[in-house]
Amino acid sequence: QRRYPVDPQTKWAVGAKPKPADELKKQLDSGSTVLIIDVRPPANFEKETIPGAINVPLAQLEGYLKNISKDTHIVFT
Repeated sequence: QRRYPVDPQTKWAVGAKPKPADELKKQLDSGSTVLIIDVRPPANFEKETIPGAINVPLAQLEGYLKNISKDTHIVFT
């Protein structure tokens, strides 16, 4: 059971917004602090991922997010 509200139309967490790859690249190139979390299984993460991303499998995500400041800009892949 989810512990966060989900938008019934998009099925995403309320407040989640898509970010085009080119926009993310500009943000990273500008030096902005962004935490990129790859939620795929570790085997997929090891094959390829965005440089600087960390791997937190989806099943472990809720516990991990409890330790992150609410001011952190997070991008999920």
